[in-house]
Formats: sequence, structure tokens, C-alpha cells
Amino acid sequence: MAGVAFVAHCLLNQNAKVDGGARTAGVYTPLVEELRAHGWRIEQMPCPELAFTGLHRFWAVKEQLDTPAFRRHCRTIARAVASVIAVHAERGDDLVLVGLEGSPSMGVCVTSSDPEIGGRPVWPEGSTELAAGQGIYIEELEAELTERGFRMPRAMGVSHQLPDHDPASERATLADLLGA
Repeated sequence: MAGVAFVAHCLLNQNAKVDGGARTAGVYTPLVEELRAHGWRIEQMPCPELAFTGLHRFWAVKEQLDTPAFRRHCRTIARAVASVIAVHAERGDDLVLVGLEGSPSMGVCVTSSDPEIGGRPVWPEGSTELAAGQGIYIEELEAELTERGFRMPRAMGVSHQLPDHDPASERATLADLLGA
């Protein structure tokens, strides 16, 4: 049985993030090193935000992206990814999903949320928009898989952009996820 990890686009290409959002040059190597060490195949998921709003976009919270048009866009991407997940699930492959905590679209357990943010992309000093919950794309992927009769793969989000990020703890969580 093979292990297949479905990974958020920006974790394999930090250049896809909003200006100033990249934490490393290119690939987020701690994630890739851990996946390789456990012999997992990597499937890069498309970036919903990059495909919808382009490379020169502003940072956004979930409420700003949560529109019918963006949800349709995410569902279209989710259909394609769900089809690939379904093939692997039917073969009996072990599947995991690695999103990006704090993302309004790829957050697994933490998304960005602030119903008051709008207008110019400037946040007051010290404000935080982090909230428990899934990003829009992750919600749409889970809904698509459920409609097809499949369960969402085990999942975690990389937290390297969050203020309380602990690289050692994150790597241990990933190792546990891959070994489960």
C-alpha cells in the first residue's frame, strides 16, 4: 500500500504566496523532508487563491473570499482533486492531506477570519484574524468527497506562518500523521 500526501500548493512553491507571505525560498523543506523520509508520494493541490486572484493579490481573510464565485471556483478545483483522491482510495492507498493553517482557503484547523476587514489591505497593529475552522477550499473538498461517498483523508495544516509556530512540534505531528 502506497502513501500519498495531497499538499497545499504554496508549501511546494512559496513563490505562489501573496507578496511578503513566503517563509522560505521555494519549497517548504521540513515538510518535504519528512514526507520523503517516510516514503510518501507527493501530490500538489492547485492554489485556489492564486488561480482566482493572481500573483499580485492582497492578503485576504475568509469573509472577503467567501463569495459564490470563489466557492464555485474552489468546488471546480475540489472536483478534480477529489477524482484523484478517489482513485487512490479505491486502490487502498494511505492518504493524508497537508494544508496551510491560517489560510482563508487551505486552512485545516485554523483559517483567517475577521468580518470587519474590508477596503484597503491594512491591518491595525497587533490585530489577529486567526480563528478555528477550515478554509473555503478545504470545506469544498470535504463536501465533494462526501458527495462521492469518500471520507476526507487524515489532515493537518503546516503552521509556519502562525505566531506560535514550533517547528519541532509540527514535524512530530506530521510524523504521527504519516505513521498513523
